[in-house]
Amino acid sequence: MIVESLASKLVEYQVENPYRVLGIMGLLTLLVVPGALNLEVKPSTEAILPEDDPTVQSLDTLRAKFSGDTTYIVFESDKDVRNPELLEEMQRIGNRVERAENVQSVESPATMLQNKYDRIPEDQEKLERFEYGGMVSENYRTGLMAVRADTQANSGEIQKLYNSIHTSVQAETTEDYYLTGYNMIDLATFQVIISDFMMITGVSFAAVLGVLFLVFRDVKRMMYPMVPVMFGLVWMLGLGGYLGANLTIISMVSAAMIMGLGIDFGIHVTKKYFNTVRGAEGLSETMVELSRGLLGGSTTTGVGFLALLAANLTGMHALGIFLFTGIISAYIGAVFLLPTLIILLDGTEAVSQR
Repeated sequence: MIVESLASKLVEYQVENPYRVLGIMGLLTLLVVPGALNLEVKPSTEAILPEDDPTVQSLDTLRAKFSGDTTYIVFESDKDVRNPELLEEMQRIGNRVERAENVQSVESPATMLQNKYDRIPEDQEKLERFEYGGMVSENYRTGLMAVRADTQANSGEIQKLYNSIHTSVQAETTEDYYLTGYNMIDLATFQVIISDFMMITGVSFAAVLGVLFLVFRDVKRMMYPMVPVMFGLVWMLGLGGYLGANLTIISMVSAAMIMGLGIDFGIHVTKKYFNTVRGAEGLSETMVELSRGLLGGSTTTGVGFLALLAANLTGMHALGIFLFTGIISAYIGAVFLLPTLIILLDGTEAVSQR
């Protein structure tokens, strides 16, 4: 009966000091929220693999040996790319790109000619006889520029590289071009992760609200169950950041999962409360009766998610941290924050059931 006794005493304190409880919860939230600034989006696939995986280690070795990852600028033209005008443009673009942060080297048909002749020859026949290797396509309509940069698969550094390359190319040529390579794939993955995280969370939020309206048929009452889950999401991001979790292609589903799982706590409390005499007496009855179930449900679910830390796949670790902190935070919101708001919004006096 210890759990029930503590629940009863907590409700008494919330009834007597609702604003103090809100102040404490608000202060704790202010301390937790800055942790979200530590969150990083890790778009690369190696971010979800174990560090001791031979493939990951080999990639790290190659990055160190060959000055990072290579981004390719692919130029497409309706004429032969082996012409002095376009090659001069490539040379100017390469000079601009080389000055960008983290860029180690630039290689292109223009640099190959520069190394061979110390300049771009004007003789078309000489340009056509030159061996460009894989830097010019067989139909001579596509030219390749390889930009080696040390971005360490960091989305912020990749974005800087992306912007620098586009600025440099657009300043020097009107030819069609596009970027590719692992860096650009990581950047595209980063953008998809952010987009999908926002979209999935938004759809989940809307779906939960729709179900709550069907359950409660009352706009005010349906908002009560949202309190613990929204509180849980905020604390999940903050605590996750402090604990070193990152958003990856795996952990981006954590917010939607907390939406679906954490909403149960608020539904149970709200539904039970409005089926009592309400007020302080009804709230005490609600929280005492539900105390053991809420504690047991949140603890077992949270511990179950912690088992993800035992996975070899590193991406599972972040998911486990997010889900554990999210479900425990939703429980805290249901036990400490939601009853306090009910007291402030519904009053302490008992009323007849509706």
